[in-house]
Amino acid sequence: MLLEFAFIAPFLFVFLFAIVDFGIAIDRRITLQHSVREGARYAAVHTNELDIRQKTADQAQGIIDLADVGVCYLDGVDGNTTVGDAGDSVRVSVLPGGFTWEFPIMTELLGAFGVPPLSIEMTPHGTARLERGVSGAVACPP
Repeated sequence: MLLEFAFIAPFLFVFLFAIVDFGIAIDRRITLQHSVREGARYAAVHTNELDIRQKTADQAQGIIDLADVGVCYLDGVDGNTTVGDAGDSVRVSVLPGGFTWEFPIMTELLGAFGVPPLSIEMTPHGTARLERGVSGAVACPP
C-alpha cells in the first residue's frame, strides 16, 4: 500500500498543483475583465483619459499598473471619419504584453524536468458607447 502511494503521489501532487494554478489564472482573468469593463463604463461619460486609466487600474486589485491600460475610440455608424463623437465607442483594454500570468508552482515543478515555463497572456478589453464627445480622441488600431 505504501509503495503504491509512493508511485502515485508525485502525479497526484502535480495534478493538484495544476488545478490550483489554473484556478488562480482564471481568477486573474475575471478580475482583469471586470476592471476593463468598469473602465469602459466610466469612459462612456468621462473624457479625461488619465482618470479612465486610473479607474481601470484601481478596479484590477493591483494586478496591473496605470501604464498597462490603453484607451482608444472606435468610429460609429454616423458615416464621418472622426472618432470620439457622441455615439461612437470607447475601448478600454489591457495592452498586449501588459499582463502575463506565469504558473509559479507548475513552472518550478516542471522546470526541474526541463519543461519551459508555462504562461498565459491575458489581454481583455471592454467597449461602451460614448454618451458625449471626446476631443482629441485616439482611434483604435485596425
